[in-house]
Amino acid sequence: MKYLRLIPTLLLIALLASCSTTKKFEKLYYAKEYDKVIQSLAPDICKGDKDAERINLVAASYHNANQADHVRIQALKASGQPDVWPEIYQRYCSMKGRSEALSCFPRLVKMKINYVPLDLDDDLMVARNKAENFLVAKANQLLNTGSKADAEAAQQYIEQLARTNRENKNLMDLRKKQMLRTADKVTIHFTNNVTMPKAVAEAILDFDDKEIPFEIDITRKTSAMVTVDVRDVTVSPIRIDEVSFKETNGSKSVEVTDHSQNKSATISGVMVYRDHDGRLIGSVPFEAKSTFKNDYTTIKGNHEACSAETLNRLNSKPVPVPTDESLLLDAAKKLNDLIAAELKK
Repeated sequence: MKYLRLIPTLLLIALLASCSTTKKFEKLYYAKEYDKVIQSLAPDICKGDKDAERINLVAASYHNANQADHVRIQALKASGQPDVWPEIYQRYCSMKGRSEALSCFPRLVKMKINYVPLDLDDDLMVARNKAENFLVAKANQLLNTGSKADAEAAQQYIEQLARTNRENKNLMDLRKKQMLRTADKVTIHFTNNVTMPKAVAEAILDFDDKEIPFEIDITRKTSAMVTVDVRDVTVSPIRIDEVSFKETNGSKSVEVTDHSQNKSATISGVMVYRDHDGRLIGSVPFEAKSTFKNDYTTIKGNHEACSAETLNRLNSKPVPVPTDESLLLDAAKKLNDLIAAELKK
């Protein structure tokens, strides 16, 4: 019998707790914290909660929040300013999120609260594109003034761009530029797991004083690091291509051979950007190539049978083929220029 006496007590406690919880959400509703009400109560209604007060609270929060967002979106659009689109996009996202939160409600509940799913996909796409365009343009404007303070201010727009679209094609480049323009010093570190002459390795990081827009810190006590990671070095064997043909002038003939000397050296890898905490900002692949090519012509036969074009080509001669190291050194200098250009973007 003592267990039976407990049942009314437990029901009373549950009822009081339910009333207390409902009052908490009523306070949120009157404070216009509509999304908190929806986020808290909608999952239980989806699972079958039939409490009329809670359903009415969610319904009123849903319609009031959407109406407020709609009015605000129309006002922002009417301003005609490009900086309004990030907010417009976020408000459309909120409206879509609310619609999805109520989409699992029982059919009768949806009818009772006059729920109609919102089709916002086209509006979201337009708003997101315009928001991204504004955020990219604003961040670049601040990053290109040459002011460290402006570069620091660009951070908020870059972060907002990441929240808007993590796949935006400009995001990594903006983060890289922001890191470099706010750093007092930058470590440029060279790593490679391939064999190359010492002079070639040194030439890769042999920058002129005015070649890059910040001070290089070789001590690595710095707020940013760029690692030049060489992953492959190749030198092709010398290749000589030959094409022969005959020319005639009356009874006179000559065999003409065009020769082509070819050899190249390529240095490839990736530039890796990390901030002062060692967090990866992004990476950019690179390839620097030095190519040797020399064309010349030889003949066998009567010189007088040559065409004017062939006679002109006879002025070219074979030349000594560059060594592997000289080609690599030239490729290293090109890589040096490529790195400097990349850091100044």
